[in-house]
Amino acid sequence: MTNSSPSEQSPDQPRWQRRPASRPGEILEAGFAVFAEMGYERATIADVARRARVSPGLVVHYFGTKGELFEAVIHHRFTRFVEGEEALLAGHRGTYRDLLHQLLDRYWAFMWAPGSVELGLVVKAERAAFPDCTRTLFQQLGQRWRRVIEGVLEAGARQGEFRLSGPHAARVITAMLVGVAEASRCYESFESRSSSPDELWGAITALLDHGLLAVPSTSGEPT
Repeated sequence: MTNSSPSEQSPDQPRWQRRPASRPGEILEAGFAVFAEMGYERATIADVARRARVSPGLVVHYFGTKGELFEAVIHHRFTRFVEGEEALLAGHRGTYRDLLHQLLDRYWAFMWAPGSVELGLVVKAERAAFPDCTRTLFQQLGQRWRRVIEGVLEAGARQGEFRLSGPHAARVITAMLVGVAEASRCYESFESRSSSPDELWGAITALLDHGLLAVPSTSGEPT
């Protein structure tokens, strides 16, 4: 009887042939999926191990308790995203309107990726038990990402592209995207007319352009 190939293995079968260096990242991705689907209370180390196709002992070896794994998942998921956005701002060439649209489009796609909104809601629900997770979410996807948007707005205002800038505008823009994504995910089934992510995104960008872009004067100079 021949052994089955990796592609034919059962999802519950550990993949011991993988390089050890790949396992922590795969466990974190599995933890993200499990916590997003099941919430913190229902999820177990065994659930994460099954999803990652490793033994529960290996999950414990790398991450310790379920609480420590939960904190690692939050940090891994949101810190990597923000680091990519900061790199975009640092290396940008072109108009700041284009950069703002690019950053917000990426953020919108990130929020709509399966599990992202759900994991954020889990963190909020568990904020009393896991203040460090709440702090990570706030600092990485809140303050740190808002500073990126604030930098874009300020640079665009200096170039005459935007008429609004500063921390308050960045905070409102961030809250708008998060709020729309969360409300759509949580209450879409109750809506009499559903809106697709693309339809919502079109409305958001139209509102932002109307409220942010500087209005050209008749002389051609920005006002």
